[in-house]
Formats: sequence, structure tokens, C-alpha cells
Amino acid sequence: MKLSMSDLLKKLRKYNQRNYLQFVFCMTFSVLLITSYAVMLYSTLVQQTLPVGGDSRKQVMMIFAIALAGCLIFIVYSAGLFLKYKSRETGVFLALGTKKNYLAKKLMIELLQLMLVCIVSGVLLGIGLAFLIWRIFQLVLSNLGDMTLGLSFTGVTIGAAFGLVSMILVLFQLYRFVRRTDMMEILYHQQTSEPLRPVTTKYGVSGVVLLAAGVLLGFVGRTVVGYIGFQLPAIWNLTYLLSLVGIYRIMTYTIMKNKRGRNPQQYYNHLIAANMMKFQGRQTVRNMSIVALLLAASIFASFYPPQLANSRQSVLESPADYTLHYQLSEDEVDQAAIYQLAKKHDVKIKGYQEIIFSELVISGVERDWTDDGKLKEEYIPDYRLADFIDATTFNQEMKQKLVVPEGTYYKIKGKEATESFFEKDSDMDQVTNPVTKQKTALKFAGTIASQQLINNGNSRYILNDHDYHKITSQLNAKHQIKQILFNVADAEASYPFAQELYQAFLSKASPKMAVQKNYDAYQESKALTENQRYDYGEKMKLTVENHDLMEYWKYYPMMKILVQNTFFQTTAVYFLVFIYVAIICLAAVGVISYTRSITIGLTNQQLFEDLKRLGANNRYIRKCVINQLNKLFVVPTLVAALMIYAFTLLIFGVNDGQITSNETRALMMDSALLGLIFVYQLIIYSVSFRKIKGILNI
Repeated sequence: MKLSMSDLLKKLRKYNQRNYLQFVFCMTFSVLLITSYAVMLYSTLVQQTLPVGGDSRKQVMMIFAIALAGCLIFIVYSAGLFLKYKSRETGVFLALGTKKNYLAKKLMIELLQLMLVCIVSGVLLGIGLAFLIWRIFQLVLSNLGDMTLGLSFTGVTIGAAFGLVSMILVLFQLYRFVRRTDMMEILYHQQTSEPLRPVTTKYGVSGVVLLAAGVLLGFVGRTVVGYIGFQLPAIWNLTYLLSLVGIYRIMTYTIMKNKRGRNPQQYYNHLIAANMMKFQGRQTVRNMSIVALLLAASIFASFYPPQLANSRQSVLESPADYTLHYQLSEDEVDQAAIYQLAKKHDVKIKGYQEIIFSELVISGVERDWTDDGKLKEEYIPDYRLADFIDATTFNQEMKQKLVVPEGTYYKIKGKEATESFFEKDSDMDQVTNPVTKQKTALKFAGTIASQQLINNGNSRYILNDHDYHKITSQLNAKHQIKQILFNVADAEASYPFAQELYQAFLSKASPKMAVQKNYDAYQESKALTENQRYDYGEKMKLTVENHDLMEYWKYYPMMKILVQNTFFQTTAVYFLVFIYVAIICLAAVGVISYTRSITIGLTNQQLFEDLKRLGANNRYIRKCVINQLNKLFVVPTLVAALMIYAFTLLIFGVNDGQITSNETRALMMDSALLGLIFVYQLIIYSVSFRKIKGILNI
């Protein structure tokens, strides 16, 4: 029976089905992950939600870049394994007289067919996975309203482009593989090793130093220089690459370190396992580095939801269950309307308070960066509006004993709030009556915490009684703010009351109230007078369905039970994106680690058989395998976990110079998530070990 080259390749494909399936799975899975990620990230819903230039968008894009690089390197790695499996049969064909060009053409056609199927399948499955996850998310949070994901052409294009780039890289690998001049080199390519040069302890220490230096220079360095008065250029972010070099060095040192030390017997016990890893050093180090990066991305993404979940904790810890504020001139809900709704829902109101604040024009300092990276500070005597209250009223309503000397002021802040870089507590040194234009010089005396009086828009200050009455003379209702505060007997049972009160508040709000929290009426009037554009004049849609109101509306009423029950609906997209990213990266880690683990068994199968013939029992073989798996799994996991946990601590500490109670709670949740990731890695480890035992028959 006469067989053509196509028939022979078909038979070989059937005989080596496992190797083909491994390559097809790895490439399809990688394209699937990237497509799914891109479809979710570039969906209409996510793009409209993540603020342009915001930290959350930058974080997601950074993790996306890591996932792209990791999956791309993984495909190159799996293609290299596949070509190693093909090396023997390729060498046999060459030995039988098959021309290189003809063989290269056949192999290229075969790989092209495989990869095109992988790309198409990966893109389609990625789209399906993205919408499946979104559907599950909708079922978990049933009150998302009419939110739809929205498939974008960009996301699908990125997935397809990733597949095509991967295909080009694999074809280039094939070209290099077939271009080898030595037939015997091709024939024994599967047995070739990729050792690394020996390294010293200094090499490992330098890896730790570079890892820390990359994080410190990239994040802390930028912050420190910013406080000095300079802004580092965007190219400074390349300092983070030092951390990548550090990770690579740490992994290399872990593989290459194997000295006799003080316990020679332990050295000899692990000698074979250690040298097996050294002979495949480059592959192993690359693999461990990719796993560490993807794990770091996954941990970083999984740490975001706890931080977001605790961001509203300060509201929930406020002494007041319900807080509403609006201009005194507005026809909004009043005490009678509130008590009427409370009676309707059988809610008992306790400690009802109404506090009147006066709106005055304050001086301030506007800080910004110049084009050459220097800090520019401009003092403005009539900067913006702020709310003021006299010391006696504050002490009576808040049950305090604050003494405010004449000619000074106190700033009202949240319980754990600190100064920001662009706004200092002592910036104000003058107030102006917007009606009489009377100016009064004041000095900063300090800050006082009062969470329930925090305004979602204006800053708030306390004045000496004499100063207050002198400065606020002739102010009308348009320049006065009413704040209503009260508690209820059973906060959990008051949710229907809160919903109807919120609806009533929205329905009575005038168009003048439909403004963002950064809106300032005085700044707008100044801009219009000077024929300049005002950036915060855009009106908001005041409807219950508009979830952006909680975060961005100037007059949003803080009702603890409403915030607690609707928080996940208003921030659902953020949770979706970051949890999705974490899962995608973890899935990639699992597949990459499992694939590399199986390679240990398949590549060294003959060596383990030889060890058995030399007298090694199954127990010794298992120890050799465990020794290698420990390095593959434990080292990247610990490096990634320690790096991101330390980076999170830096973020919390550097941002405001302290770690707040909210951040402490987030860290506790982060620790629990790390525990889950460790369990996940342990499961992959166990599955891989069981598979290797089957391959080696131990």
C-alpha cells in the first residue's frame, strides 16, 4: 500500500494525538482568555463606567497588559514543546531523504490549519464566556435594572489580533526549527537541554533588591518627588521593569541554588531533582516568572473589591442614620413630610435635627503641574463656596465643647480623613460675604472630626460666634444650607421608608439641584463673567435608576440602609471587571502550572525509568517530583503574594500617611482572599502530582 506524505502525517497525528491536543488546548485557551477579557473590558457598559484617566481604568489596563504578555509567552512555550515532540519524526523524514523545503511547507500547512481552528474557536468561546459571566452576574445581583453589557467590535478585534500575532510567532518558531542545518540536531532536539549559568547568593539577593527597587522607585519615588514640587515624566513608569528583572533573578537563583552547606545528606538527597531542573533551567525560569506575574495581577485585581466594599464604611459608621441637605430656598422635603412618610411605614424617628449652614466665598490655593513637571501654586482670594456654622450651634447640636478663638476657624473633617496633596486644611485665610462683599481675615486653628456633618460638595468650617454673626449678616436663603439629621428605632426595617423618602427627595429637587458634587455656583458665575468654559456645569439625571447619583450628585441624601442595600448595584461594574480579571488570570495560572508540571513527567520519563533500573524505588521518585513541583508552585506564589501585599500596604500608607480602620478591614479581607488563592494553587498542585504519578506509574 502506497502512502503519500499527507497520509503519513495524518497517521503520525493520530499516533501523537496527546501532543496535538495539548498544543490545541493551550492556544485555544489563551485566545479564549484574552478575547473574553477584551470583550468584557471594551464592552459599552464597562467603558462608560470606568472614568477616563481614572486609577481603576489604569489598573485594569495594566493587568490586561500582563495577561497579554503572559498568554503570549505561554503559547510560544507550548509551541516549543510541540515542536520538540515533532523533532524526532522530522529528523526521520530528513534522514529518509525528504527535502527541507517540502517538509517545512507540509508542517506549516498543518500548523496553520490547527492554529486557525484554535483562533476561531477561542474568539467565539471567549465572546460566549464573557456573556455567560455577565448573565451569572445579573442573576446574583437581580436589581441591576436595564443594564446591558454591549458587545464592542474593539474587544473581538483584540482577541482575533492576539491570535494572529501568536500564529506569526509560532510560524517563526517553525521556520527556525526547520532551518537547522544539522539533521542530527533536529533528530535529538527533544532531548536537548537549556541550562542556565551557575549563580551566586549575590545574584539572588540582587533579585530581591531589584524587585523592591522597582516598586519603591515606581510608586513611592513618584509620590515623594511630587511632594517636593515636581512631577516625574511618564517614562519614569519604566522603573517598574526593575521588578520584572528582580522576579526573573529570584526564580533563576531558586532553580540554580544547590550547595552542600551544613547538611550534605540533604544536598545529595535532592541532587538528582535539582539537576533535572537545571538542565531545563531556561524553560522553567520563564514559566515560573510568567506564573508569578499572572498571580500578581490576579491578587492585585482581587484586592480591589475589598477596598471598594470598605470605601463606604465611614458612611455606615456615621452617628446619623439619615442625612439630607439642600439650599434653604429650595422647596424640598421638610420635617412634616418626613414624619408623614415615617408614620406610613410605621418607622419611629429619634433625635431629629435641623442645622442651618451659611455659604460664604473662601480663599484658597489652586495647585497644578506645569508642562515641565513643576508644581504650580496660585493663591485665589475668592476661590469657591464653603459652608460655615458658629461654635455655639455646633456644640449644641453635636454635644461638643469646642472653643474657637476670635479670628480663627476649625475645619470639619471625616473621622480618619487627612490632607490631600492638592488641598491643605490651612489653605483658607479669608472669607467673603457673597451679598455684602465684606472680607474677613481668618487663621487656621485646627480640625475636628464630625462624620455626620460631612457635605458631599462643599468644605465645612466652624467660626467664633462673634465672627460668624458679623460675616453672615444680610445673607438670604439662597446662601444658606439646611441639613436634616435623624435616626430610626429599627434601621433594617426602615428600607421601604428610605426608598420612598429618596424618591420624594428626587421628585421635589429642582433643576438647579441636578449638579455634580464638584459644582460650585460662584466658580461658574466667575467663568461666565470672564467668558470661560466651566467644566462642572453638566446636569445630572435625577432618577432612582441613575446609580451614579450616590457617587457624584452634590445633594445625594446619605441614608445608611439605602447605601448598604444598593451599594453593590451602584458599583456592580467595578466588582464585575476586577473579579473577572482575577478569575481569568487565575485560570491562566492553573493551566500554565499544570502544563509545565506534566512536562516534568513526560520529558523526564526515560530518566525516571533509568533511575528505577539503578535501584530507585517509587518513594524516591515521588520525592524527586515533589521537590520540583514545590519550586514550580511555592516560589512564584510566595513572591507574587508578598509583592502585592507589600505594594497594597505602600498604597495605603503613602496615600494619606496612615492606615485607616477601613483599610485595616480591607487588609483582613485581602488576607482571606490570599488564603483562597493558596488553596487554589494547592488543588492544581495535587491534580498535577496525581497526573505525573500516572505518567510515571508510581
